[in-house]
Amino acid sequence: MAYQYGASKARAGHNPLGAASTHNITGTGNTSPPAQEASAKERIRDAAIELFGELGFNDVSLKTIGRRAGVSAPLVVHHFGSKTELRRACDRYVTERFHAAKLDAVHREGHMPQNYIFQVMQESRHLVQYMVRAFTEGGEEIDNLLDQLVEDSLVYTAEAEELGQVRPSQNRRHRAALLLLTTFGSMILHKQMKRLLGVSPVDDPPEQWGPYIAAVSEIYLNGVLIPEAYPDLVDFVEAFSSRED
Repeated sequence: MAYQYGASKARAGHNPLGAASTHNITGTGNTSPPAQEASAKERIRDAAIELFGELGFNDVSLKTIGRRAGVSAPLVVHHFGSKTELRRACDRYVTERFHAAKLDAVHREGHMPQNYIFQVMQESRHLVQYMVRAFTEGGEEIDNLLDQLVEDSLVYTAEAEELGQVRPSQNRRHRAALLLLTTFGSMILHKQMKRLLGVSPVDDPPEQWGPYIAAVSEIYLNGVLIPEAYPDLVDFVEAFSSRED
């Protein structure tokens, strides 16, 4: 069943990240204060993201997640219902963080310092690892995740276009999909990247990502082909885009 990550806050109905029940499922005393409930829920979610990224979705139990979060397995069930619902909550959180980071980059005034890029990458390493694992294992959940990433990217690239930061596209959706597929495809092949470029954006710390960032930035900033050298290809793109319209 499909679900919309970004719409979870505005839509009524079941929300695994919403307010917790006041029932004390552990049976160890009175109900915990709401702040402690929220903190436990966040710890469970964060532990699940780390473990799913490290070990995969099939090899991690609710008991293991609870142990890393410092809570019992029944409390994990209390907050999320099942491992499937917990994964969906993780998907929502990861896409929301990814979207927020992109919007922040678009809205920053002036140039973007290199230390800011490294800081964002360092803080999101576990999220990148989670998404790489998700795309590698596949399934319906990852289809929903990628669909939402595409929808989100259309929002922040449109804003970037209005601010003069990104070139307009003749087919925004296709461009967004292909850029995401290329990005995560290279992440999945990170071991080959390590062999060819000397760096893995999954295994190595961000301060070592220089060769990867430089190569990607050159492609994005300067492009590869010179349009005047390929007039037939330019005509094909324009004709195809007209048919799509």
